Amino acid sequence: MFVTQDDRTVRYVTAAQPVFEDLRQVAAQLAGLLVLAATGSKDASPHHPMLESAKLVCVQAIDGVNRVGALTSDHTRAHHRRLVDAGAALTDALGSADSWPIDVDAVLVPLRLAYAHLQNASQLLPGFQMVSFEQACCTIPNRSLSTSLPTR
Repeated sequence: MFVTQDDRTVRYVTAAQPVFEDLRQVAAQLAGLLVLAATGSKDASPHHPMLESAKLVCVQAIDGVNRVGALTSDHTRAHHRRLVDAGAALTDALGSADSWPIDVDAVLVPLRLAYAHLQNASQLLPGFQMVSFEQACCTIPNRSLSTSLPTR
């Protein structure tokens, strides 16, 4: 059976879409944890279920990224590279989230990078949608989250 470039692209997109969603979910969970930490919530802790869930999903997503790498073609290689980079940045962010009290900036820098990689990936191929966070606290340029939120 002859497999065309378009067939390979469809196979890649189909396999990579759930992986992309998992990476996006990890970024959202980390952002939620940062909001809890930055607002001084008593629910924020190094053993928060959201952090543990994010770690598990991230490991599974990175495994998925590695699996879909075998399906890449000339049309999908750049997209896959962004997924690899997003996974690495999320791994860094999760590692920084383990320290307590949480260093918001240490988590936020790689989280922003991961989000940028995911956003870039979403523009490279169809089927990879991102929610716009242009007005979100994590997009405030040159200011840390901890200094940009109101204090109680």
